Amino acid sequence: MKTLINVIIRFHLVIMFLILEIISINMVVSDDLEKKKVVFSSANSISGYFNKKINTWLAYFTLAQENELLLKENLALRNRLNKLQSLSKFDDRDSLLIDSVKYSYLSATVINNSIYKAQNFITIDKGKADGVKIDCGVVGPQGVVGVVVAASDHYALVVSLLNSRFGLSAKIKNSNHFGSLYWTKNDYRFASLAEVPNHVKIDKGDSIVTSGFSAIFPAGIAIGTINDYRTNESNNFYEIDVKLSTDFKSLYYVYVIDNTMRDELLLLEKSVDNEY
Repeated sequence: MKTLINVIIRFHLVIMFLILEIISINMVVSDDLEKKKVVFSSANSISGYFNKKINTWLAYFTLAQENELLLKENLALRNRLNKLQSLSKFDDRDSLLIDSVKYSYLSATVINNSIYKAQNFITIDKGKADGVKIDCGVVGPQGVVGVVVAASDHYALVVSLLNSRFGLSAKIKNSNHFGSLYWTKNDYRFASLAEVPNHVKIDKGDSIVTSGFSAIFPAGIAIGTINDYRTNESNNFYEIDVKLSTDFKSLYYVYVIDNTMRDELLLLEKSVDNEY
């Protein structure tokens, strides 16, 4: 102990400099997405390695909960498969509809995650070498997680749904009325849904899912349920509180979704925008 104290006294200026340097860098990049991308691209190999080691050790404490979630997800997938297999036949239009939207899925592990900041991000252990690209959607066993905003060879940075600068097109499942979902609360369990007209009948507990309009997520992926709602008489829209399906505090396994037809769709929409 005496030796340690002597070392600290001897190098206290260097130690203080390093601490202040780390705090300064964190303050500069924590709320700036562009700076965070640059720092992530430059330092992800080292930080990603240590984050993965630490996260692997911590994961042992949540194995039981994760296994339960995986079992439930596998059960849901089997039920959907059984329904598809029970269909006796498809006509040509059905086949074209099934083949028209193609998504590929890649499993990944969360190695770093923040939930208490105004702009939260997630780091996963898959990158360009695995097929991860910018603007790929990310979902968990319970629902939407976020979107990839930066990727290196072996890691990717995901802007979380818990980010005040991130918006998502969502709809009410039983009526198909859509709006924009934003995270406006300092609570990782809730988000807000706006732009839903107040003439639409809604109830607490109604499911909120992806609309499919963004070309990032397939339609119908769980986002959450209506926890509460109010009528805003000034603009004729609801103010809807949504309880998120994903428990971001225990998030460990995720799936990266790549819309293989996204580039073609965006090119078509861009060409129309330029003409009209």
